[in-house]
Amino acid sequence: MKKICFMLLLISLNANAEKMPDFNLPIYSQESKFHLSENLKGKKILINFWASWCISCIHEIPLLEKLKEKYGKDVLFVGVNAGEKQVLIDKFLRKNKFSYILLKDEDRNFSKSVGVNSLPVTMVVDQEMNIIYRDVVPPKEL
Repeated sequence: MKKICFMLLLISLNANAEKMPDFNLPIYSQESKFHLSENLKGKKILINFWASWCISCIHEIPLLEKLKEKYGKDVLFVGVNAGEKQVLIDKFLRKNKFSYILLKDEDRNFSKSVGVNSLPVTMVVDQEMNIIYRDVVPPKEL
C-alpha cells in the first residue's frame, strides 16, 4: 500500500511540473541557433541565465564549471546571456572563461517568457522538458 501511495504521489508531482517551452536562440559567435528539443537527446540540460554586470553570475562560474566537470557526460550546460549586446559579451568573456554553450537573448523576450526577471537564475530541464530545478544558485547535485 505504501508503494502505491508513493507512486501516486510521484505521478501527481510530475503532472504539475512546470514545462520549459521549446526555444530557438542564437549561439554566441556562430551563425547557427540552439533549438532545445533537438538537444534533449537522452540528457538533461542545465540553463544558466546571466549578464556581465551581475556579480553573483561571475561568482557562480566556478560552481557551474565544477558541476560540468562532474556531470558533463549526462547533462548539457548552456548559458543564456540576458539582454546584452555582442560587445559587452565579448568583453566579459575576455575576463571570465567558461566552457558551456553560450546563447544570446538580446531583447530578453525568452528570459521574460520563462519568468527570469532577475539574475542569476539556473534551471535544469529533463528529457520531457520539465523544469526539475529552478533557483538563483546552481544545484549542488544533478
